[in-house]
Amino acid sequence: MSRIKGSLLFFLLGISFPLFCQTPKPPNLVLLDYQQFHFGYSVGINKIGFTLIPRDSFNVSLIENPGININLITKYRLGKNFEIRFLPGIQFAQRDLTIGKGSATKTWKIESVYVDLPVLLKYRADRVNNFAPYLIAGVCPRFDLTGGEIQNWRPVQRLVKVFDFYPELGVGVDFYLQQVKVSTELKFSVGMLNIFRDPGVDPEYTLYAQGVEKILSRMVIFSVHVE
Repeated sequence: MSRIKGSLLFFLLGISFPLFCQTPKPPNLVLLDYQQFHFGYSVGINKIGFTLIPRDSFNVSLIENPGININLITKYRLGKNFEIRFLPGIQFAQRDLTIGKGSATKTWKIESVYVDLPVLLKYRADRVNNFAPYLIAGVCPRFDLTGGEIQNWRPVQRLVKVFDFYPELGVGVDFYLQQVKVSTELKFSVGMLNIFRDPGVDPEYTLYAQGVEKILSRMVIFSVHVE
């Protein structure tokens, strides 16, 4: 039995050793981390949905369609491991909202074009060869260009309010290539304001007006940054 335990321990140590002892490699882009300001761009995909609070006796369901996001990156270095990031950009999204009561059911396609203005604090761990994991946290004022009182838009484009405010939290990894730094990032964003907007007395939207009490927005965003 002791021989089996010893063999098992030796095997576990053998497979774990490479994880802790990586071979040093020549570092790429050494000066990049010391630049006070730095710029780049970001592209990605998103999944933007609603947290719906219906009124009594109404049933609601939602289909979240994937969208795309495009951002610019402005970085200001605070120290060895910290930086402030400003990523103005635009997002496109569509949600299919269905509301029913009894035998009456109606579906609306709520399309949005968001202008994002996120300000994020980034903490990056020390580099291991040419990669480094990081955490980000911050806030994002977000404006829906298809929301609110916009003349000549279809009424379905005005079922949500223009402005919302989002705390954001995410994780990512920086990869230092020979010419550029590429980062992959997963970020979660939750709206704090009720964005439900009553469409009024239009009979086309009676179920929507009567069936919804509150709408909160939520987002999952996967991005690839290039700097």
